[in-house]
Amino acid sequence: MATILGNLFLWLALFFAILQFVVTGRKNINSKFLIIKISVHALFVCTLLSFLILIYSYVVSDFSVENVFQNSHTTKPLIYKISAVWGNHEGSMILWLFVLVIFNYFIFKLNDPKNLALIFKTLETQAFIIIGFFLFTLITSNPFHKLIPTPINGLGFNPILQDPALAIHPPLLYIGYVGFSAAFSFSVAALSIQDDKIPWHYYMRPFVMAAWTFLTIGIAFGSIWAYYELGWGGWWFWDPVENASFMPWLLGTALIHSLIVVEKKKSLQNWVLLLAI
Repeated sequence: MATILGNLFLWLALFFAILQFVVTGRKNINSKFLIIKISVHALFVCTLLSFLILIYSYVVSDFSVENVFQNSHTTKPLIYKISAVWGNHEGSMILWLFVLVIFNYFIFKLNDPKNLALIFKTLETQAFIIIGFFLFTLITSNPFHKLIPTPINGLGFNPILQDPALAIHPPLLYIGYVGFSAAFSFSVAALSIQDDKIPWHYYMRPFVMAAWTFLTIGIAFGSIWAYYELGWGGWWFWDPVENASFMPWLLGTALIHSLIVVEKKKSLQNWVLLLAI
């Protein structure tokens, strides 16, 4: 049942993402506001439900789900059953998608009669990103494959990943990584509409601040985990994964400072758009 419902909600989410992309890209979007509102909310709900179904499958040790069988065991503590959801490639893609649609939802909540053109163009770009990740997940990384016959127990969770710091580390990093997609979408929208009357940088800034903050906290947790778990002479930054998270943090820091300059002096707008992209 989990595999059927999980796949159903993933495909429904993809449908609503495509609907959002198509409708927000049309002219006379004011008349289609209700359709956009439904697609944004339905996309959020369907993705949330698929994520919760996967978590539930791990909590109850439903080994008919292949992903649960490969990454969990009945003897694992609850915290590691839950963290195992994103402790593998397929499960982490569902978390990635969920964070994407959360930011998509908050972008929609910014709409008002004065900025509809900017917000809907941003939603169109965000939907395009979401569609790409949904297709990738459904075609190559679906966590809801059914396993027949159902095994008695699972293979267990990677011992290196069984750590409290790492349980919270990936979700924080993902909010940071994926949060910058909103900055990208706003920059594409700003370049598309080219309306100086709409303060696109004002709408972009809270998303950049949120993404940068979560990325900072996520890197801190990751550095603690890598330091005492991986060792390597005590130099946690030898870990290439931690280095990979540090590079967008540097760009995000530059983007925040540039946004401040744009708001105060109305300069560096092109630089902000480049950094956001």
